[in-house]
Amino acid sequence: MRRILFIGVVILVFAITVVGVAVPEEYVEEVGVGDATGLFILNVPDASQPPSNTLHFHSVDNWCAPLAVANSIVFLDLVMEFDWAHGVTGGGIEVWDLSEYLGYFMATNGEGSPDRENARHHSSGTLRKDIPPGVMEYARWDRDNLYETPPPEFIEKRGLDWHSELVEGNAWEEPLDFLLGSIEEQIPPVACFTYWNPVIIEKEEVEIGSEKVLLSFAEWGEHLSSTQVLHKENPKVPIEEWNEKEGIGHAVTVVGFIKGDPDGARGPLPNTLWVIVHDNWVSTPENIVIPWDHLAGVVVFAPR
Repeated sequence: MRRILFIGVVILVFAITVVGVAVPEEYVEEVGVGDATGLFILNVPDASQPPSNTLHFHSVDNWCAPLAVANSIVFLDLVMEFDWAHGVTGGGIEVWDLSEYLGYFMATNGEGSPDRENARHHSSGTLRKDIPPGVMEYARWDRDNLYETPPPEFIEKRGLDWHSELVEGNAWEEPLDFLLGSIEEQIPPVACFTYWNPVIIEKEEVEIGSEKVLLSFAEWGEHLSSTQVLHKENPKVPIEEWNEKEGIGHAVTVVGFIKGDPDGARGPLPNTLWVIVHDNWVSTPENIVIPWDHLAGVVVFAPR
């Protein structure tokens, strides 16, 4: 598999080697469905919107980006136990609560860090360009690095130097290379799509490593600018608004991929590249498998 080792992503393999990572267990496993094969990261959280709002934001609608990142960060610190991520969550915090602090540093819905662009625009949701600096400031944040008007600090949180980058462009070129490379290194990346409307068409239980995992294959439903219609049909669908001109879409935690035809000639699934995601909606299954399409960007993280 081809991987571009890009300076902007701190060259994942080299960075991890330099920092020195204790890896007690491998969580990336091969996965196969029909004629399609790929990789899957086990035990990544799948927290869904909304958070409990312990920090008293005016709104916790449009909370996909903070939760997508929080799912990954909790995995890196508390499940994977990477040295370079140890203590970044403050220890023992729920994914939903962590997402609130991330939402602050990303200025989701225009609330939070005054250093983010959306602190000036006050748009609903999270600007894609605000995710990486929000992640890096959150990672570095501790009692000695408070930044401006921060929420109450975690007593046990370690301040760490991370690099995060938003990779945009042709979905089949650099963003895909970064996504596949990150999964190989057991670092769940975040994918930002222009909208989100998965329509489940088939389910398949597969054995991945020693676990049985239910995969829900979906096709892309009609293009939408918000979840207004979906929320009316099912109140469990969270409120989200998307605006590609402003750089606001739906963010998910990517936990794997497969390439090929999952059901062969017997079914409707196409022969293509599929990504396996946790989409932070309580109304959808845990592991959604959807064609690689409608991409706006990929966010990756690594030690600096």
